[in-house]
Amino acid sequence: MGEHDVELLVDQVGEQSYAGGTFVFRRGDPSAQIHILRTGTLELSREVSGRQVALQILRPGDVFGDVPAFLGEPEPFDARALEDCTVLSLDAAALFSLLQTRPLLAQRWFISLAERMAGLQERLVDLLAGGLEAQLASILLREGSESGDVRFTQDQLAEMLGAARTSVQRVLKALEASKVIELKYRRIILLDQEALQALIGVDSQETESQN
Repeated sequence: MGEHDVELLVDQVGEQSYAGGTFVFRRGDPSAQIHILRTGTLELSREVSGRQVALQILRPGDVFGDVPAFLGEPEPFDARALEDCTVLSLDAAALFSLLQTRPLLAQRWFISLAERMAGLQERLVDLLAGGLEAQLASILLREGSESGDVRFTQDQLAEMLGAARTSVQRVLKALEASKVIELKYRRIILLDQEALQALIGVDSQETESQN
């Protein structure tokens, strides 16, 4: 959602604050509200085969909780603040009423929904990319900024892959030793994106067309 859209919703419903480590909702909770992250970062995760897997890392402007609310189903994920954050929350009925009177906002909302579905498809590609090295390369390429920075911790990467932190750390150290990446505090610098592309069988032209 754009900043103008978020500001409009602030006027309509206000906002709530969550401390880092606390939950906005847990899997199985009734999906009575729809949420927009205004500040901070938040993850959507669930337990898979005994491991907690982070499916999405949300940033300001991201919407969550609307799909189960629209379908009348319980929350399918845990939503946990990774740091102190503020969240806009409103009832599905209130949102429907607002969208009926704000067609431009409705259009942007549905574009946001389509973008999130595309993001989940990309996460599926991450998890099906092959071995841990290929899965990690897929995430690093997708999440890297224009300057080549990936601002995820090793713990967050391990959760996104449903893997042990020690296994992720071992792969990262090997990539650093090969001068493919450089490990910094709470971030990773991509030094050789072509080498990462080779790990998942993606050529540079295909990756550029996706960015």
